[in-house]
Amino acid sequence: MARALASLLKLLRYRFLLIAGLFPYCLGAAVAFYRQGQFDLGLFLVGLLGIFFALVGVEAFNEFFDFQLGSDRVFQLDVKAVTRKTFFIGIFAFFLAFCVAVFLTYKLGIAVIIFAFSGFFAAFFYLGPPLKLTYRGFGEIIIALAYGPLMMLGSYYVQSQRIDTLPFFISLIPAGLLFCVSIMNEVPDYFQDKLVGKRNICVRIGQKRTVKLYGSILILFYLNLLIGLLLGKFPGFVGFIFVFFPVGLLSYIIGMRTCDNPRLFLPAIRYTIIHYLIVVAIFIFGYIFAAAR
Repeated sequence: MARALASLLKLLRYRFLLIAGLFPYCLGAAVAFYRQGQFDLGLFLVGLLGIFFALVGVEAFNEFFDFQLGSDRVFQLDVKAVTRKTFFIGIFAFFLAFCVAVFLTYKLGIAVIIFAFSGFFAAFFYLGPPLKLTYRGFGEIIIALAYGPLMMLGSYYVQSQRIDTLPFFISLIPAGLLFCVSIMNEVPDYFQDKLVGKRNICVRIGQKRTVKLYGSILILFYLNLLIGLLLGKFPGFVGFIFVFFPVGLLSYIIGMRTCDNPRLFLPAIRYTIIHYLIVVAIFIFGYIFAAAR
């Protein structure tokens, strides 16, 4: 039992469990609280449990299919095999997530199970055959959609039992920033991804252009943020995000200087993730404070 638990914990990476998954889920609930003026803690926790199991499944699938397709074995002399046991852990985790989805569907409506199956489709075919979406250049878009609109609208629906345009447009914020995290993560793996035929954005346009793409998205984000604040579309508290612009800028500067050196590039990824965390956290608290007034 202890060994199985240890194996399970190794599958949980902070990038997916805490950043890519839980923050957009919390943001969706915060926006629902802002729009509806009420918050159901019980439903929130049940949904959170389902998200947790789904994220375990995502990690297990990614570990298994990465090993099967060979991208994790390039340039490594002593590679620990990832067996089918990891794949079945993923299946079991998604089964538990499905059980939670069935319960919430019974309580709230058919939309929950639609969100659940959409999430499973994205998780399995991100690397799984026959689609292998990340090998065809769609991986970054799948991550953005799954952890942006899909995650936020699902969370919003659990609290409000409706689908609105406001959470959709707000979901583009974590979607865009997670797109940035995704492409920056590809830069150090450029050569090994290219060798195994993973035609992601970085392989298609090159390392330096990938970092430049990140910089362009960063500028567009802050321009849209400024326009949204001036038009009153975002709570005033969100303006604090501008204080942390240097964090995003630092990741770009480091990335441009080190994009051809995987080891030195890692801080650029770290600052990209930190910037994402800060931005989404401020949005969460911004809508909670606005709702509490």
